[in-house]
Amino acid sequence: MAHKNDIDHGYAWVALSAALSIQLLVAFVVFSSGVINIAIMEEVENDITKTSWIGSCQSGTFTLLGPVSGIIQHCVGSKLTTFGGTILVLLGMTVASFCRTVPGLLVTYGCIAGFGLSLCGNVVGVVPGHYFEKRRPAAYGVCMAGGALGLFIAGSLTRYLLDQYNLHGTLLIMGAISFHMSIAASLLRKPSITSNESFIVVHQDEEASSEHSDDMCPKGDTTFAGIDYMKDANTYQTTVSFLSEDITPRTETSEEPKLQCCNIRRLLKLVTKMDFLLYNFAILFWSLGDAACIFHLPNYAETKGSSPTQAASLLSAMGAGGIFTRVLIGLMASSPTTEYKLLQFGIVGVTGLVTIFFPLFSSTYHCQMVFALLYGLYSHGTNSLMGPLTIQLTSLSDVAIGFGIVYFSCGIGYLLGPVTASFIYDVTQVYDYTFVFGGACFLLSSMSTAGISLFQTTVNLDRTLST
Repeated sequence: MAHKNDIDHGYAWVALSAALSIQLLVAFVVFSSGVINIAIMEEVENDITKTSWIGSCQSGTFTLLGPVSGIIQHCVGSKLTTFGGTILVLLGMTVASFCRTVPGLLVTYGCIAGFGLSLCGNVVGVVPGHYFEKRRPAAYGVCMAGGALGLFIAGSLTRYLLDQYNLHGTLLIMGAISFHMSIAASLLRKPSITSNESFIVVHQDEEASSEHSDDMCPKGDTTFAGIDYMKDANTYQTTVSFLSEDITPRTETSEEPKLQCCNIRRLLKLVTKMDFLLYNFAILFWSLGDAACIFHLPNYAETKGSSPTQAASLLSAMGAGGIFTRVLIGLMASSPTTEYKLLQFGIVGVTGLVTIFFPLFSSTYHCQMVFALLYGLYSHGTNSLMGPLTIQLTSLSDVAIGFGIVYFSCGIGYLLGPVTASFIYDVTQVYDYTFVFGGACFLLSSMSTAGISLFQTTVNLDRTLST
């Protein structure tokens, strides 16, 4: 029998555990690209600019296709979206294990597996918002800690697999490991809440987003996360079977064209909303710096004299710091007095300063370990704030599309970050400039975040004066 209310308790914790597991496995595949790149240079082609496109393509596809993943999830639900993504990751990694050319790895490891990761990653960003209300920021923090756990195991485990099975076997095993996301997907279902409560939630959400609502979008909708609660009003409690969310095909109705048009109009409204646009610029600059640093850190450490095992362990140190900060930031964001934008402005700004000055003390393994720990502590708090800030700047009803747009902005950075850093190294032959570039991107991200508050203050002042 379904719980009377799954919001903030009950099955919500099962859904959160499933989302955390998906995030862990997605992060494991994505963050291992830096170590995988070293193996590609050894076994396929020794050209850092060409090979960096492979990891960049996977990270870029993973995030650039966020809007597409958001629309797919909005149409078919979280469970089917995750199942489809899991199959694509398995297919891409399996075929990639037999490729011995850069173009082949770009298509398989980069595009096919990257799109599968995008489908799974978008689900992770949406599930906590639908299952949690009072504890929503903390839930996002716990969920995003799965990403730090993935980073924690990515470096050391990938290095071990490469030492034992080379590139071919490592990609096969990673594909098999990532297929376990299908188990977590089977636990995802829609929250069962009472019809009265669902009407209140939707009504409040419409009021919150009334300034950017559209006449073509249906008003007074009595659904939440795709469930029609008024249909079960006579029984007071919704009856949602375990498989009915995603396995049952949607039947086309006369409202379908209007709803599809509504989704497109919502997308256009969000991308032209200035405060949300500034936030996406902040995420773009942050992902540029993050991709450049994480991707190049193992190879950079080896050029400074660290062993391959030591270089890979730096990613584990980043993950250890990220686990702590993602949960802590999530708990801090749960307080009603916490200002999300100010928090992100501070942690990203500190990350920029630490990264810019890293080349000055990068000559020893111990100093590299200190940087990796500090980087994880400060930079990865941004992940925990993505969900709450996206909801705050859009609305709960638009969170799937809004999170997809944020992922698209991430994708531009993750696609261009490693390649740009490799180009800087090829031109200057000074690897230190890679981290100077990353630090500058973090500082630009911090300033863009500050611009959100300045814009909102200006808009509110103009509205006050006009009234």
